[in-house]
Amino acid sequence: MTARLAALLAVLGACGGNTGGTCQFDSDCGGGEICARSEQCLAPSQVRMVKVVWTIRGMAANATTCAPTPDFYIQFDGYSYQDTLGYAPVPCLQGQFSVDKLPTRFDQVEMGVEGGRGNLTIVDPTSGVATFNLAP
Repeated sequence: MTARLAALLAVLGACGGNTGGTCQFDSDCGGGEICARSEQCLAPSQVRMVKVVWTIRGMAANATTCAPTPDFYIQFDGYSYQDTLGYAPVPCLQGQFSVDKLPTRFDQVEMGVEGGRGNLTIVDPTSGVATFNLAP
Protein backbone atom coordinates (compact mmCIF):
# COMPACT_ATOMS: atom_id res chain seq x y z
CA MET A 1 0.00 0.00 0.00
CA THR A 2 2.84 2.41 0.81
CA ALA A 3 4.48 1.87 -2.60
CA ARG A 4 1.19 2.64 -4.37
CA LEU A 5 0.69 5.81 -2.34
CA ALA A 6 4.25 6.93 -3.08
CA ALA A 7 3.74 6.28 -6.79
CA LEU A 8 0.47 8.23 -6.79
CA LEU A 9 2.06 11.17 -5.01
CA ALA A 10 4.93 11.16 -7.49
CA VAL A 11 2.50 11.26 -10.42
CA LEU A 12 0.48 14.07 -8.84
CA GLY A 13 3.65 16.03 -8.17
CA ALA A 14 4.77 15.64 -11.78
CA CYS A 15 1.41 16.94 -12.98
CA GLY A 16 1.43 20.02 -10.81
CA GLY A 17 -1.26 19.45 -8.26
CA ASN A 18 -0.42 22.62 -6.34
CA THR A 19 -3.95 24.00 -6.53
CA GLY A 20 -4.10 27.38 -4.79
CA GLY A 21 -0.42 27.15 -3.79
CA THR A 22 2.75 28.99 -4.71
CA CYS A 23 4.42 28.59 -8.08
CA GLN A 24 7.07 29.69 -10.53
CA PHE A 25 5.55 28.19 -13.69
CA ASP A 26 2.06 27.25 -14.90
CA SER A 27 3.12 23.60 -14.69
CA ASP A 28 3.52 24.03 -10.91
CA CYS A 29 -0.25 24.50 -10.61
CA GLY A 30 -3.01 21.96 -10.84
CA GLY A 31 -6.74 21.90 -11.36
CA GLY A 32 -6.64 24.13 -14.46
CA GLU A 33 -4.97 26.98 -12.57
CA ILE A 34 -2.14 29.14 -13.89
CA CYS A 35 0.83 30.75 -12.19
CA ALA A 36 0.09 34.45 -11.69
CA ARG A 37 2.91 37.03 -11.46
CA SER A 38 2.28 37.08 -7.71
CA GLU A 39 3.61 33.48 -7.71
CA GLN A 40 0.19 32.10 -6.78
CA CYS A 41 -1.79 29.39 -8.52
CA LEU A 42 -5.07 31.02 -9.56
CA ALA A 43 -7.98 30.24 -11.84
CA PRO A 44 -7.64 31.91 -15.28
CA SER A 45 -10.71 34.02 -14.41
CA GLN A 46 -8.74 35.55 -11.50
CA VAL A 47 -5.94 36.98 -13.65
CA ARG A 48 -5.73 39.51 -16.48
CA MET A 49 -3.25 41.47 -18.54
CA VAL A 50 -2.70 45.04 -17.34
CA LYS A 51 -0.94 47.78 -19.26
CA VAL A 52 0.30 50.94 -17.58
CA VAL A 53 0.83 53.87 -19.98
CA TRP A 54 2.17 57.32 -19.22
CA THR A 55 2.93 60.73 -20.57
CA ILE A 56 5.16 63.38 -19.02
CA ARG A 57 3.34 66.69 -18.59
CA GLY A 58 1.02 65.69 -21.41
CA MET A 59 3.84 64.79 -23.81
CA ALA A 60 5.03 61.39 -25.00
CA ALA A 61 7.87 59.76 -23.13
CA ASN A 62 11.09 60.52 -25.01
CA ALA A 63 14.72 61.47 -24.32
CA THR A 64 13.79 65.07 -23.55
CA THR A 65 10.73 64.51 -21.35
CA CYS A 66 12.39 61.62 -19.49
CA ALA A 67 15.74 63.34 -18.88
CA PRO A 68 14.90 64.50 -15.33
CA THR A 69 13.47 61.10 -14.30
CA PRO A 70 14.93 58.25 -16.35
CA ASP A 71 13.41 55.50 -14.15
CA PHE A 72 10.22 54.92 -12.22
CA TYR A 73 8.74 52.29 -9.95
CA ILE A 74 5.33 50.74 -10.52
CA GLN A 75 3.41 49.12 -7.69
CA PHE A 76 0.15 47.24 -8.06
CA ASP A 77 -2.01 47.33 -4.92
CA GLY A 78 -4.48 44.67 -3.84
CA TYR A 79 -7.19 44.58 -1.22
CA SER A 80 -5.00 45.02 1.85
CA TYR A 81 -2.13 47.34 2.75
CA GLN A 82 0.58 44.68 2.34
CA ASP A 83 -0.93 43.06 -0.75
CA THR A 84 1.38 44.64 -3.33
CA LEU A 85 3.41 43.67 -6.36
CA GLY A 86 6.08 46.06 -7.58
CA TYR A 87 8.60 46.56 -10.35
CA ALA A 88 11.65 48.84 -10.47
CA PRO A 89 13.43 50.27 -12.28
CA VAL A 90 10.94 50.89 -15.06
CA PRO A 91 12.54 52.99 -17.82
CA CYS A 92 10.63 56.20 -18.49
CA LEU A 93 11.43 55.99 -22.22
CA GLN A 94 9.21 52.93 -22.61
CA GLY A 95 6.07 54.98 -22.06
CA GLN A 96 4.28 51.77 -21.11
CA PHE A 97 4.66 48.68 -18.96
CA SER A 98 2.63 45.48 -19.27
CA VAL A 99 2.07 42.61 -16.88
CA ASP A 100 0.43 39.44 -18.07
CA LYS A 101 -1.32 37.19 -15.55
CA LEU A 102 -1.78 39.89 -12.91
CA PRO A 103 -4.32 38.85 -10.25
CA THR A 104 -7.56 40.82 -10.69
CA ARG A 105 -7.45 41.88 -7.03
CA PHE A 106 -4.67 44.31 -7.99
CA ASP A 107 -6.95 47.10 -9.16
CA GLN A 108 -4.93 50.17 -8.15
CA VAL A 109 -1.54 51.27 -9.49
CA GLU A 110 1.03 53.57 -7.93
CA MET A 111 3.77 55.01 -10.12
CA GLY A 112 6.57 57.37 -9.19
CA VAL A 113 10.23 58.02 -8.58
CA GLU A 114 12.00 56.04 -5.84
CA GLY A 115 12.10 58.12 -2.68
CA GLY A 116 9.39 60.47 -3.93
CA ARG A 117 5.65 60.62 -3.67
CA GLY A 118 3.85 58.33 -6.10
CA ASN A 119 0.79 58.95 -8.23
CA LEU A 120 -2.23 56.66 -7.95
CA THR A 121 -4.76 55.51 -10.50
CA ILE A 122 -7.23 52.68 -10.96
CA VAL A 123 -6.93 49.93 -13.58
CA ASP A 124 -9.84 50.26 -16.00
CA PRO A 125 -11.84 47.06 -15.39
CA THR A 126 -12.85 46.76 -19.05
CA SER A 127 -9.62 47.54 -20.91
CA GLY A 128 -7.07 46.61 -18.24
CA VAL A 129 -5.25 49.92 -18.83
CA ALA A 130 -3.99 52.32 -16.19
CA THR A 131 -3.09 55.78 -17.50
CA PHE A 132 -0.80 58.38 -15.92
CA ASN A 133 0.11 61.93 -16.86
CA LEU A 134 3.21 62.44 -14.73
CA ALA A 135 4.80 65.71 -13.68
CA PRO A 136 7.98 64.54 -11.94
